[in-house]
Amino acid sequence: MSLEYAKPSQRGFKNLQLILIPVGFAALGLLVRYFAYLHTVDGASLTNFATGLCRWDCGWYVRISEQGYDPFPVPSMINAGNWAFFPLFPMLVGALRAVTGLPSMVVATATSIVLSIVAVRIAWPLLGKDMRAYNLFSAFVLAGPFSVYFATFYSEALFLMLTVCVFAALFRHHYLAAGVFAALVSGTRIVGVFIALAIVAQAWIDHRDRGGTLAGFVPATLKLPDLLLAIFIAPLGLFAYMAYLHWHIGDALAFSHVQRAWGRATGNPMLYLWAGLTNFPRDGWIPSVSQQLAAAWLVGVAMTIVMAARRQFPAALFCLICLTLPLFAGLASMLRFVAGLAPVSLTAMTLLARRSWLFYGALAIIVVGGYFGTVGWLTGVLTLV
Repeated sequence: MSLEYAKPSQRGFKNLQLILIPVGFAALGLLVRYFAYLHTVDGASLTNFATGLCRWDCGWYVRISEQGYDPFPVPSMINAGNWAFFPLFPMLVGALRAVTGLPSMVVATATSIVLSIVAVRIAWPLLGKDMRAYNLFSAFVLAGPFSVYFATFYSEALFLMLTVCVFAALFRHHYLAAGVFAALVSGTRIVGVFIALAIVAQAWIDHRDRGGTLAGFVPATLKLPDLLLAIFIAPLGLFAYMAYLHWHIGDALAFSHVQRAWGRATGNPMLYLWAGLTNFPRDGWIPSVSQQLAAAWLVGVAMTIVMAARRQFPAALFCLICLTLPLFAGLASMLRFVAGLAPVSLTAMTLLARRSWLFYGALAIIVVGGYFGTVGWLTGVLTLV
C-alpha cells in the first residue's frame, strides 16, 4: 500500500520511520567517525572533534564564512584566492554562527548533518519508495565511507540536498519549485548551473508524453509561465555570484580563472582518464591514486548509463555534464565529485537493494567503510581529497 492511500495511523508511522532511519544512521555515523578520530589523531577530544575533521578545503570555507572573500591581490597568502569556492554554504554557516554564537566548525558540522538527513528524507520517492534502497542511501550519506564529506565544512551536503530537491520537484512536475532549488544549486557549486538543463529535459519529456512535437515545443513552453520562470531563475545563483565578484575584484569569472593558480590546467579529458588508468603503482597490488580516481569516474558514468536505460534522462544529462566538465581539468577530487552527485548514489543504492544478500552485504560494507574512510581522511589519503 502506498503512503498516499494508507490510513492516517499508517501514514504517521511510515513518516516517523522515514525520519528515524536517517537520524539513526546520522547518530551511528557520528559515533563511527568519532572512534576513527580517537584512534587516529593524537590528543583527540570530544571538544575538538568537529575541528579535527576540518581538513583540506575545509579551512577555506571557514575563512570565507568568517572573513568573506579575498581582495585582489591577496594579502599574505599564496597566489590562489578563495573565489573558487561558491558562496551559498559559507553564507549559511556564517549567518547561523552569528545567530547562535557557536564556533564555525560546530555550526557547519551540525548544519551539514541536518541537510544530509533532509536530503535522504526527500529522496524517498526518487528511490522508488523502496525501503531497502532508502536504508542504504541513509547509511551511505550519513555513516558511509564518504560520509565525512557530508558532515564537515564542505558544500557537498547542501549540494546533495538541493539536487535531490530539484529532482523531487521534477518528479512531481513542479517546475517552479525545481527552478527555485536550481537557483540555489547554481550558487553552491560551479557545475550546479547545469541543472537548469535537467529542467528543460523534463519539460521536453512531459511535452512528448502529451503528444507534442519538436516544432511545437517552444510555442508550448511559452504558454507555461511556471516553466518559463523556472528556466529564467535557475541560473540566478551563479549570476549573483558573478555580479559580486565583478564588484569585489573586477573579475566576474574569478572562480574559473583562479583554477590556474591551483595547477588545474585544462586538457583532453580522455587523455587524463587514460593517463589515470595506466598509472600503475610501483609497488604492491593496491591501485594508485590516479587509478582509484579514474575508477570513481567510470563508476559515475556507469550509473549515468543505468539512468539513461531507465529513461531518467534529466538526471543522466545532469550527471554526464557534472562528470565530464571536471575531467577537462584532470582527475583531482573526482571521488568527491562522484560521491556527492545525488543521482549517482541514488541509482547505485537501488541496484544494491535488489537482492537481500546484496543489501545486507552492502550495508555492512558501507558502515565499516565509514570508519576506514574517516581514517583515510585524517591521515591524508589523496584519493579522498
